[in-house]
Amino acid sequence: MKSIIKYILLVLAIGLVGYNSVYLKKLSSVKKTTGENFDAVTYSKKLWDEKLPARLDSAIEITDLIRAVEANPASALDHYSNALGIGNYRYSLVKLTAIAGVINEDEIVLQIAHSDSLLIARLATEFIYGNAVRDASGLVDIKDFTNTTDLNNISEELNKAVRATVLPSFKQKIKQGDKIEMVAATELNKAHINFNNLELIPVRLRIVQ
Repeated sequence: MKSIIKYILLVLAIGLVGYNSVYLKKLSSVKKTTGENFDAVTYSKKLWDEKLPARLDSAIEITDLIRAVEANPASALDHYSNALGIGNYRYSLVKLTAIAGVINEDEIVLQIAHSDSLLIARLATEFIYGNAVRDASGLVDIKDFTNTTDLNNISEELNKAVRATVLPSFKQKIKQGDKIEMVAATELNKAHINFNNLELIPVRLRIVQ
């Protein structure tokens, strides 16, 4: 009888220790804690100041990209574009010279010489959002992050930098007919590639005097 009681007490003791050593937390609170240590502002500023300039210097001329895609779409997009996820949308950094056409409140219509024709593009000047700058840069690897919030915050900080440092003085000076040199991020749908009427998110802008 005594041995039975000792056995029961031993089982209860083991159960109590196990209960106290195991606890549950909501998945949302774990994710929140994981992301609290990531400083998107500092991380993005380092990208913008130290790593992005070299990528802008090596951006492909848009006319060269068009020719490469026309020759071999899969190879060209694999070499000259980036994407964090799986899907049809790819992002490229392109270098180009254009003439400012109609200047609207939130965009400028551009004319880009290509072969014997003109391409039309739209330079975003107001609504800078999305992941184009982040993904086109090729500087962010999804494997380095545990949640999408951190990735989205990087995009937002880079977009803020465009709005704060690239566009203000440009918008004050630009006039219809001005010649512009730029490096911009753009989105390409590999299932339906169309280089006419591209939206360009500026990362470097200069009005040519």
